[in-house]
Amino acid sequence: MQQQSQLGIEWSGATGDQVKRLDAIITDYFAYKLTAYPALKTLCEDAPNFAMAHMLKGYLLLSMGTQATVPGASKSAAHVQTLRDSLTTGEACHLAALLAWARGDLAGACHHWDMITIAQPHDLLAIKLQHFTLFWMGRPEHMRDVINRVMPQWQHGMPGYANLMGMHAFALEELGHFETAERLGRQAAEQDPDDLWAVHAVAHVYEMQGDLQAGIAWLDQPADSWHDRNPFREHLWWHTALFAFEAGSYDQVLSLYDSSVWPDGSSFYLDIQNAASLLARLEFAGVDVGTRWNALASVAQDRKGDHVLLFTEPHYTMAFGRTGQFDQAEQQLQSLCALHIERDDWMGQITRDIALPVCEAITAFYRQDYARVVDLLWPMRYQFQPIGGSHAQRDIFNIFLIEAAIGMQNFALARALLTERTARHHNSHSSQMRLAEVCAALAVAGDSDGHASS
Repeated sequence: MQQQSQLGIEWSGATGDQVKRLDAIITDYFAYKLTAYPALKTLCEDAPNFAMAHMLKGYLLLSMGTQATVPGASKSAAHVQTLRDSLTTGEACHLAALLAWARGDLAGACHHWDMITIAQPHDLLAIKLQHFTLFWMGRPEHMRDVINRVMPQWQHGMPGYANLMGMHAFALEELGHFETAERLGRQAAEQDPDDLWAVHAVAHVYEMQGDLQAGIAWLDQPADSWHDRNPFREHLWWHTALFAFEAGSYDQVLSLYDSSVWPDGSSFYLDIQNAASLLARLEFAGVDVGTRWNALASVAQDRKGDHVLLFTEPHYTMAFGRTGQFDQAEQQLQSLCALHIERDDWMGQITRDIALPVCEAITAFYRQDYARVVDLLWPMRYQFQPIGGSHAQRDIFNIFLIEAAIGMQNFALARALLTERTARHHNSHSSQMRLAEVCAALAVAGDSDGHASS
């Protein structure tokens, strides 16, 4: 028994009503609605033979970015394997992608999604799942190419077309095509105001262009906005706080941190990333953040060793290092070493080449071994991208490098790095102030090599 989704995709093992329910759940998933997963669980209970519903359940469990949900996702995949004889070709590819993702083979999962979108360019779910995974692999070119591949087969007015434009906008923003990204992102948000990914893409455009006023205006929302959304809403508040930070409105940033960025002590990976990078930025700007690091470090201890999304790892390290818990930081480094030894795939390579040295550098920074930080980060400062995240998120590593140069009183290097950064972030209040301080230190030092006199 097969039924067609609203985009014409054949799904097996479901009634027409159950297919409509899954279409609605996927719509809510794209909108980051809190209702999506509970509704999906109920559908899976009601429709034990609905393979795509059970695979989506597995996918959503894996998207939570923790090893704790992998057994549940594997259980969903095992259930679908019992339905193998009735699966469509596309569903069989989805099953292969789910199994690959569950064992940490992100490249393998993306290969299977590529095969799906080549054969079924209207499979928006496969496009979105691949987009998500490629983002955490730092592959914007691949993100763009998937959209370019399928777009000719889509028309305005089709369900999900705005979501497709929002994904296209984000990929183009990460590749520096800001004008087109802004246009597509705005169009997507106008067509579907629930598409927070499109809203997010436009916010990134303004961040990369240093257009603080446009960014602040774009994200100007009442405090209870997005109350019905999952933790992605906190990430949008992080962007709101980041615009305020670059404008030098530090009291507002702290207020947003407490009310919207990390209000509930969440252990969700994105919340930890948001919180740690924002606290670090504030302290580098000379702001007293009080005891906020302590609660974050406590949550990081519970997640240490998860090693699902490598971009989260340095944020655990920030919390450990800032609170002086170097035993925890060393255990994390040892666990990362074991991971890259155990795995000879993409995960092992990126752990060895990027995640491990970045975490080592952050640990060294909080040990005040600033020369070690520079030795580690300077050679790889153009190679952070495969650890995942966006340019805006990875910028925290550049800031650590700058602060390490200042810490070791290599003011010539610090001036060079800050001059580069203020050219890219020309409205950054903290970078302009830091550059003025470094130039003043150089004038006082008077050393030809840029180091302070002893």
